[in-house]
Amino acid sequence: MCSMNLLRLSSIFKTCNSNITSSVLRYRSTSVMVCQLQRFRHIAHYRKKGMKNVALMSQVFENVKSLKLYSTQNLPGKNVKDQTENILTIPNFLTVGRMIMCPILGYLVIQNDYPTAFGLFVIAGITDLLDGWIARTFPSQSSLAGSFLDPLADKLLIGTLFISLTFSGVIPMPLTVLIVARDSLLVASGFYVRYISLEPPRTVGRYFDPSLATAQLAPTNISKFNTAVQLLLVACSLAVPAFSVGEPILPVLWYVTGTTTVLSGLSYVFAKNTYRIITRSRAK
Repeated sequence: MCSMNLLRLSSIFKTCNSNITSSVLRYRSTSVMVCQLQRFRHIAHYRKKGMKNVALMSQVFENVKSLKLYSTQNLPGKNVKDQTENILTIPNFLTVGRMIMCPILGYLVIQNDYPTAFGLFVIAGITDLLDGWIARTFPSQSSLAGSFLDPLADKLLIGTLFISLTFSGVIPMPLTVLIVARDSLLVASGFYVRYISLEPPRTVGRYFDPSLATAQLAPTNISKFNTAVQLLLVACSLAVPAFSVGEPILPVLWYVTGTTTVLSGLSYVFAKNTYRIITRSRAK
């Protein structure tokens, strides 16, 4: 009887033990599955987030690439070159020679050597006519730099002679101040046109490079007439003390020169197309 009870209890314990073992294994497998599922979810989340980041970074790179392409379109590069020209021409040499004559003429006037000054002034006038004729007749001798150098040489010549003749008491001070002030403003305007017409990069070397063509000046008709009147006044002012002739004509020329100087200055303020900017050519 007792043995039967013991057998019965051992079978019960075996059954319970097997049930407990299967329950534990089933619980463990469930926990492992839950952990794996959570891991897969995290991996999917990070993959999705990573794909978004990759797409965002690719968009940023595309924007940077397009910005670089846009910013380099207007900068000097392999496909863009500046327009240069030959400045070693006969008219430009004559113009520079006329500039060199300016301090010599001023010194001669101050020393009251009017005959020599008059002769050198005539030579300067001949070079002015000659360089213009050569530039118009032979296109290969024409240059955009000459459109700046020629009026600059005229203004230096006229300014030097007016100041020296005023110092010698031949020309009145107010007229000289008017002419020098007007020419100084025109020269400053020329430097400003050079600056705005020079495309980036604006360096000192490129700014003062005469072979780099950026703009062309076009003087007005009244300005050309004013230059002729001023040169006539200088010639008469040198001839009167040199040859003692025609002194009464000087006051008349003073008023005429002052009037044309004011009108020519106003013409540059209100006239259009007094200069033309040269755009940079692109290499094909």
